[in-house]
Amino acid sequence: MRSLRMVAIYVISIIPCAVAPSDPVALATTIAISGTALEIELLPIHDAAHHNVLLGKTEVPWELLDAFVFSRDAGSGPTQADAIARPTKPYISMDRGFGHAGFPAISVSEENAKLFCVWLSAKTGRTFRLPTLQEFQSACAQGSSDAIPLNDIAWYVSNSNRRTHRIATSKPMSNGFYDLKGNAAEWVTMTDGKGVLVGGAYNDPEDRVNCGTIRPFSTDWNDTDPQIPPSRWWLANGSFAGFRVACEVPLASPTNPITDKPQEIKPSSVK
Repeated sequence: MRSLRMVAIYVISIIPCAVAPSDPVALATTIAISGTALEIELLPIHDAAHHNVLLGKTEVPWELLDAFVFSRDAGSGPTQADAIARPTKPYISMDRGFGHAGFPAISVSEENAKLFCVWLSAKTGRTFRLPTLQEFQSACAQGSSDAIPLNDIAWYVSNSNRRTHRIATSKPMSNGFYDLKGNAAEWVTMTDGKGVLVGGAYNDPEDRVNCGTIRPFSTDWNDTDPQIPPSRWWLANGSFAGFRVACEVPLASPTNPITDKPQEIKPSSVK
């Protein structure tokens, strides 16, 4: 397997993901991905500790990851994104036959998910990364309600037929997010910088599909990978591993006033 070198991208002018003039609070937003016909929907976390962070409304679907992996983001000329290394192409069908367009990207390593965020930052001029554990758990807890049955908002072993389902086909949580519980487990970053999967997945029992479930990485997730060493980008035995993105909103300050309307942004309501 050929080795790849990650190229650091430094964005000099950071454009906020979604802020109203003079208001540092993140707003629900849809951002277009340049060079593609794709866009990504983002929702705010409604608490004081994370008021300047947006999370993906859904898990990242295959068509978005494919644009990155297969360089389907051609533009009219060279861009910052062109300088970013791309993962090696998958050597097996990583969607496992569950479905592709509109389905959550799975079998994705933490390194692959992080590099996707670097690419997405370069494509949009915003700052994307994986959510922190605290951000995920806050959004998940806010959207949880005893009045909403788990079967309605999560795909897990009892209702999934042991396969992932299209994003946004369950009911949304009360704060508008989809699949924070179940479908694909999601990569987040711990306070020590390590990545773990959270939220449970389509093949997990009910007691593992919740806001507090944490699943540390295991080498077993690449147990049948024929390559030596195993792939850095894909998990041969990790059909449950997916992710969603976080986007940071710069806070206004005397030296960094936020007064301009963000470009290529279409505000959206929570549905």
